[in-house]
Amino acid sequence: MKKRILVIGITMAAAGSEKSFLSFATHAIDYNKYDVDLLLAKKEGDFLDKVPREINILEMGEMGEIFLLDRKNASSIIIKEYLAKNPFRAFSLMPHMMKRLTAQDSREKTFAAQRMWLELMKKMPVFEKEYDIALAYWGDRTMFYMVDKVKSAKKIAWLHFDYGKPPREDALYEAYFSACDKVVTVSSEIEKSLKNALPSIADRVVTVENIIDREEILRMAEEKADFGDDFAGVRIVTVGRICEQKGYDLAVPAIAKLCADRYDIKWYILGKGSEEEEAALAERIRSHGMEERISVLGIRKNPYPYIKEADIYMQPSRHEGKPIAVEEAKILGKSILVTGYTSAREQMKNYPVYKIAEISEEGIYQNLKTMLSKKIPFVSKNPNGEKTDYKRIFENLISEK
Repeated sequence: MKKRILVIGITMAAAGSEKSFLSFATHAIDYNKYDVDLLLAKKEGDFLDKVPREINILEMGEMGEIFLLDRKNASSIIIKEYLAKNPFRAFSLMPHMMKRLTAQDSREKTFAAQRMWLELMKKMPVFEKEYDIALAYWGDRTMFYMVDKVKSAKKIAWLHFDYGKPPREDALYEAYFSACDKVVTVSSEIEKSLKNALPSIADRVVTVENIIDREEILRMAEEKADFGDDFAGVRIVTVGRICEQKGYDLAVPAIAKLCADRYDIKWYILGKGSEEEEAALAERIRSHGMEERISVLGIRKNPYPYIKEADIYMQPSRHEGKPIAVEEAKILGKSILVTGYTSAREQMKNYPVYKIAEISEEGIYQNLKTMLSKKIPFVSKNPNGEKTDYKRIFENLISEK
């Protein structure tokens, strides 16, 4: 008899966690042994049609929209999903709202917002179906939901982020991590960071690196990239959603300074963000006069031709887990600039051509300038590398006590 697995997600948007899940679902799960349900907060996203046909896709339904809550839409979602059903629920939110209003710094505000989200989640119905294994694959909120709302013999949480950046409330996370059988990180440096922060859960923390489908990336990269121009200088490409974490605002003035230094460069961003985040980036580009030198192309379902045809891949993030896009750029043999997020040195170890910049405008500027001045062409020979038995890794993970 097959065992039952529930994977808990949010949407199938074209983003890192979703891409990681697709590779995991394709390479790590033996569908002869497991029946798999994918439970999404909202059954939507550019990658929805890429989910393996063996997986049954479900939607949370009632109150699932709170998983999409952010600063801009918080009021409308809380009113629609929470208060409209019972206005007296406002009293349960007031202590958390007061803490946000009286918070002394952004750290305290973040903690209060997280506690308020958990208060909202309390009103979500318990997911009735029972499972042998539950995987909270999309991080924080899916872990909270798994622990509080899912019935499963074994519960495993995935962390695609650096636990300490931005700061998280240790007492809250320690309680939820302790309720999981395993806590999976995607980098050994992130594993160390988490164990140091919360030594009480060290015995259940393991590293399982993101699965990267090398052959598929190389195959898809053979398509033609449409940059929308005939630019003949040095192309710099970044893939990722538009948000504060990704550090695009730090890179804009760096690009402006390099253009002022007469370097013939153009930066292409493949990604989307909220209307507010996209507008802020557009204004930063405009204020530095970089409309002709920075192009925001939006989401591309196949970003690999753009990476392949670029001269430099840049990841200017403030913090990361272990970004998949950088691994993909390595496979495509690009010169790479990353900022010094926690796993950066581990990620770039033994790679031939790269720079790790300080997480600042000046750090990005100086390191890009060095790369451009040296003019090092780099095309990988794309060695096959070792074959990894991902199914065995998954079996070991779920069988460990």
